[in-house]
Parts: sequence; C-alpha cells; structure tokens
Amino acid sequence: MNPEPSVAVVIPAHEEAPRVGHVVAAALESGVGSVWVVDDGSRDATEKVARAAGAHTIALPENLGKGGAIAEAVRRIEADLFLLLDADLTSLQARHVSALLAPVREGTADTTRGVFEGARWSTTMAQRLAPQLSGQRVVPKDWLAAMPALATSRFGVEWLIEREMRRRNARRVDVTLDGVGQVMKEEKRGAWHGAWSRLRMYRDVVRAMMLRGG
Repeated sequence: MNPEPSVAVVIPAHEEAPRVGHVVAAALESGVGSVWVVDDGSRDATEKVARAAGAHTIALPENLGKGGAIAEAVRRIEADLFLLLDADLTSLQARHVSALLAPVREGTADTTRGVFEGARWSTTMAQRLAPQLSGQRVVPKDWLAAMPALATSRFGVEWLIEREMRRRNARRVDVTLDGVGQVMKEEKRGAWHGAWSRLRMYRDVVRAMMLRGG
C-alpha cells in the first residue's frame, strides 16, 4: 500500500495583513497538513499576522508576484501535494479546505479546483465565467516544479497550472466552496489603484496564455 501523500497548505500573500489570519485559521483547523504563508514582499504586517495565527512563513524581500511566491514555496517546502489558497478569502471554513483535498486523497482525482458559490455576487460570477483562474487548488508539487515559467508568471500562474493539467491528461474535480467569496482588489486598494491592479493581473494572464511550452 502506498503511503498517504504529505500535504502543505500554501498561501501566497501580498499586503494581506487584515485578511490572512482568517485563512490561516481555517487551514489549521482542517488539519490537512502544514500551513505556510509566503509573504510576497509586503510592506505591511502580513508575515507577523500569519505567524501569530500559527502559520510557518517565508518572507520574500521583494514582490515576485503570485507565481514567484509559489515557485519559492516549491523550492523550500517538502510535501507531495500543495493545497493553494488565496489570502483574501471571506468565510472560508475548515470543511472547505478538507473538501478541496478529499478527491485527491481518495484517489478519484489528480487535482482539484475550488469554485465559489452562494457568497458574493461579484466573485461567484467571476468564477462562473472563468473558473480556470481560481486560486484554490490541490496540485502535486512535482507538477509545479515542472513548469519552467512558474517563477515569472505572476498572476498567470493559474493558467499555467491549467496547461500542465491538460498536458498530463489529469483527472480534475471541481469542488464547490459554498459561501466562500473573495475581497475585490478595488475594495483593498481603492477604485483607481484596484482597477490598475486588475488590469495588470489580466496582462499577466494573457502573457501566460501566449507562452509556448510554459
């Protein structure tokens, strides 16, 4: 009998001090594995809050973007599976974290993808339109390690994961995260700066889509 794969919950976070503690708490309560926050060059107290909530932390001296933060986690964290969570989730509970992992642990899927339902209209609709951009996933670490463009992908990382999944003909299960939502960039940074951040995110996604063999 093969041993049960080890799991690390990995939470990339950039200036998420008001929100990251809640996500860490839900991940720890689930008991699925070690919990890590990669502080992606934050200027606020993100790392301090994450540590106070009980997470292991990796503090990056500069902002590398989401893909770069995950690449650093791949380099430093030993685990068979990475359970990826965004740091700005609302109403996340331990049962949601466990549900994301269950199909992979049970052997019915190679990877999972979380999809919001029944919480905030804006984030629920965004994921209905583009579920491939969900940041809530279970992915084998060796898949991430095999993605040469991971470190420079920034917000294009989810598209690269989708591409790797298709390349491997992977079995994927979408997991409904009922009641979970996400704080919009415009709420965190104000209308102008939030919209600019969103445009840069879409730019990163388009760049990832245009990569060949990325």
